[in-house]
Amino acid sequence: MTLKQILFKESVLVFGFCMAVLAGPCLSILFQNDLSQFTDCNTYLGLAQFDFEQSAVRRYRLIIPMLASALNYMGGSAFDHLAPTYYKGDFSLAFSFFAINSVIMAFFGLIIYKYCLSHGLSKVAALIGLVFVLSSRYTYYFAALPFVDSLFCLVIGLTLLGIKNRDSKMLICCIFLGPFAKESFIFIAPLIFFFGSIPKSRQLLYFTISGFAVFSYHCLYDYYYPPKIVGWLMAEMYHFYNFKYTLALLFSFYGAYKMLINIGLWIGLPLLAWFVSEPFRKRFKSKWDVCKIWFLVSVLFQMLLSGSMERMFYLALPVFAVAIAMSFEGVKEASKNRQLN
Repeated sequence: MTLKQILFKESVLVFGFCMAVLAGPCLSILFQNDLSQFTDCNTYLGLAQFDFEQSAVRRYRLIIPMLASALNYMGGSAFDHLAPTYYKGDFSLAFSFFAINSVIMAFFGLIIYKYCLSHGLSKVAALIGLVFVLSSRYTYYFAALPFVDSLFCLVIGLTLLGIKNRDSKMLICCIFLGPFAKESFIFIAPLIFFFGSIPKSRQLLYFTISGFAVFSYHCLYDYYYPPKIVGWLMAEMYHFYNFKYTLALLFSFYGAYKMLINIGLWIGLPLLAWFVSEPFRKRFKSKWDVCKIWFLVSVLFQMLLSGSMERMFYLALPVFAVAIAMSFEGVKEASKNRQLN
């Protein structure tokens, strides 16, 4: 296969489109934010600098910090020349996180596009669903700043696409990568077990090996870097204290606003399609299978346990992308029918 053939493959073009959309806004966010104001960012920057005595919850998420550290080691001196004069802190390391996270979020965008296609939607509609996700506020934050959410978003996208396309290899990858991406993968794992194409007996084996690997990793980490205040499991249990507060916030005007900023004015598209297109209403109802409902319930549970409800709500965007793409086709069909009449 020639270089020209590779570059003009659909997947490569969509990935390149995602990178092009992300680059400018993400650099603006990186340049303008003082990372010392972000508790999570401080944790991951510390991990990238091999300071492993961090938050009892976040310190085990080493994959992206280590990738950023390696990239910073190779190109840090060059990255320093790109820093704005007003930037505070270690720009080369922050830029390394931006480079790693942007690539991962671009792959996440590609998964969103393929997930929309897997529902029988047109390529144009799939692109609309993709643009919806790319235009979300947290897409830029996850790509621009020293967070690790990008990898967890990718795992969620691969899980949903793997279930939809019955791709066992994709699901096996999620089983072993998911727990290292973020501990809340435990809420996503049942989707693979009950709706995945892998035989249950093999899944039990894979989840056992994955669980043993994660448990061993945590034990080794704690052995060499003992938690100073509270252990990982106890720290995770503290999240249940957020439940009452976030449940009240969820049903408040401010809580609804915080979630809707992830969707923005895009919410008008499915509302319009619902009122103008009867075929859309039928198609929309038929696409809401048990797997999607279970997935949204798992996201809701993560929202209620999190201190950042709207940030967890972002995880549901792959399903909303399908709804937006379907809405586009519904409005388009309704418009054609009116012109013919």
